[in-house]
Amino acid sequence: MATNNIISFGSSGKSMTSEKSSFNGKALKSCRPIIANSLPNCFVFLNDLDDILFKLADKAESNQQQEEYFVAMRQFRINQEKLKKDFTQLVLDDFDAFCSPSSSANNKSSGKDSTSSANLELSILDNESLEEDIAVNRIAMKSESLFGHDMSNLGQRFANALNIKKVDNNPLNPERIAGHIKDVIAPLSSNIEIKLVAYKQFEKHAVAELAKLCAQLNDNLIKLGVLPNLEKKKPKIGNTNQTVSNTINKMADLDLNDYIGGEQPELVDPSQFFEGLRQFLNKPQGNQPSYGGRAAPIAEHSTVLSALSSLQQLPTSQLSFDADGSAHLPDVRQILMNSLLVTQADGTQVQQTVSRLDEDAMDLIDLLFEFILDDQSIPAPIRAVLARLQIPLLKIALSDKDVFSKKSHPARRLLNNLAKSSTGWSEQSTQQDKLQAKIESIVDTILLEFETNVQLFLDLNTQFNEFISQLNKSSKAAEQRIVQANEGQEKLIAAQQQVDNVINQQLSQHKYLPKVVIALIEDGWKHVLKLRLLQKGKDSDEWRSSIELIQQLLWSVSPKPDEDDRKKLLEVIPGMLKSLREGLSGASFNQHKITALFKDLQQCHIQCMNGSMIADNELQSIDQLPLAAATKPDLETLPSLDEKKKVISDNLAMQKAKQLSVGTWLEIASDDGKTPQRIKFSWRSNLTGRCLFVTYQGTKAAEIAITELASWFQQGKILVIDQSTQLMDRALASMMETVDS
Repeated sequence: MATNNIISFGSSGKSMTSEKSSFNGKALKSCRPIIANSLPNCFVFLNDLDDILFKLADKAESNQQQEEYFVAMRQFRINQEKLKKDFTQLVLDDFDAFCSPSSSANNKSSGKDSTSSANLELSILDNESLEEDIAVNRIAMKSESLFGHDMSNLGQRFANALNIKKVDNNPLNPERIAGHIKDVIAPLSSNIEIKLVAYKQFEKHAVAELAKLCAQLNDNLIKLGVLPNLEKKKPKIGNTNQTVSNTINKMADLDLNDYIGGEQPELVDPSQFFEGLRQFLNKPQGNQPSYGGRAAPIAEHSTVLSALSSLQQLPTSQLSFDADGSAHLPDVRQILMNSLLVTQADGTQVQQTVSRLDEDAMDLIDLLFEFILDDQSIPAPIRAVLARLQIPLLKIALSDKDVFSKKSHPARRLLNNLAKSSTGWSEQSTQQDKLQAKIESIVDTILLEFETNVQLFLDLNTQFNEFISQLNKSSKAAEQRIVQANEGQEKLIAAQQQVDNVINQQLSQHKYLPKVVIALIEDGWKHVLKLRLLQKGKDSDEWRSSIELIQQLLWSVSPKPDEDDRKKLLEVIPGMLKSLREGLSGASFNQHKITALFKDLQQCHIQCMNGSMIADNELQSIDQLPLAAATKPDLETLPSLDEKKKVISDNLAMQKAKQLSVGTWLEIASDDGKTPQRIKFSWRSNLTGRCLFVTYQGTKAAEIAITELASWFQQGKILVIDQSTQLMDRALASMMETVDS
């Protein structure tokens, strides 16, 4: 009996823990149907989106743009239920994984602040993905602002239900939700404006639904006894780097309308931008020396700038070249360190150093100029000239971090301008050397005169703009003359084809016709038709009367056995002959031949009046006539090429040729290994598909069929030069790719 009084504390404790775990697990799982039922409500915005897209379509500036909006309307309408289902399923998948037995492992922090890294990259890249990521980030930021404290309480209740101290991977975290909305919306359209409108509407209408969901989940867990007495206080900001967070917050405050159809706004605080760059490069922040335990004194800022000013003119601080022509940047860091070696009064030497902040600026400038040396959009000789600006740009970066963040910074504007203006330049003629000489002159001026005042860059940029304006005016005038000549030639071809079609149509209605009539039409009246079509147009009375005269002429030489037809012929002949003579009276016609043809025509009319048939030897079979036919050029068949020489398929090559935009600069590899030629795609014939290319001066470089252009792509002879972004923006994007890979 005594045994009945023994209490097993161990088994009881395990039982209580098991019961609590089971209870909390059920409480957590009870949240799933609430999530599943609530998330589809986030898509009430689709009705408003339909109206907004319709209004945008109504205001579209082109048919193509209007069609894009209509297509998007249909896509969102057709996929409405799929959007709800896919979005809900993505969140539920996160929730199920979160509630699984391995959830504690899933909730461990990865140790890398991916949000900070991604957001920083977002703040640097200057393209459509930047606009899209900012729009998605706004959704997360607004959610955090609206119900961040409720989400924090929910996270604590989730942690309690999972018997862990802290939830680091909440499936309803606003950033995860925003990422999922991007996952389901982005594939529906490639048009950035349409996607931005959709994200904006989700932000406007759906965030409130997410707040309701968060409140419902908290209420549900409170009713089930999961931490019912949490304090109502806003959570502290987590471990995300404050510098990057502030930058992103300020970007999130910008209205998305600022991004649609305009330039990207400049960041609010350039110093924060630079600190973000340093973090992205995995550099520790601060301004302490970077030489570990060495007690190297840090040189004064003015001392460093003075040393660099002395170095920027020295040959040892300039670009060097290998025997094969490969260019290499100077080791500015080592050269600078050598110049900061100070000899004291007692003869000992003390090595001064620079701060870690200045070291980081050096690294960024090194990466910038490495990109410039590799940037294929700039001709190699010009790259070598621009690379000489490494030390002046370093001096600016040490003093003014705005150069990394502000598009309007004088040094950045000048560097971008010099690079862009050289896009089409190539070493082909002495005239083109004017541009190279001007760029070299500007670089020399900077190396000789620049100390710390960036006004020099403003002045030089103004001078360069005036120079480029004159250069462009001359080249555009030359290019326009060539394009107009080609357009005129195309009009002649089109007019000739239309005239041939009209004549063929009229002649083909007869089996035999007098040779004199065919001669009058082919050798004379055809040219009158073309001239009137070009001068007056196909809707003019002159064009219509010219065609009617052919019909009248052909009718007049057919036998007239009927008395009424003979009377009508007598009435028609005088006016018809008068119109023929007037049309064929120009100096371009052989009047002796025309007179002879009119005499032969008179004999034909006499025979017709008598009702007799024209002699066979005076007739021509229409079937045997070599009538001019309007043949369409072959715009699809590429020249025959050995498969081993093909870089891409025939279909892809033709697609690239057809999609090439007028105004695009290309670099064409030479078959004989000489310097590649840079040419601009200036004009494409809508009639024949022929493509015109011009040089930097606007002179004709090539005129080829579209099939030959496709063959160039097929052989890998073409490098399309990207002008969509400025040099500094391309460089910053490349830097991010380099350090992130």
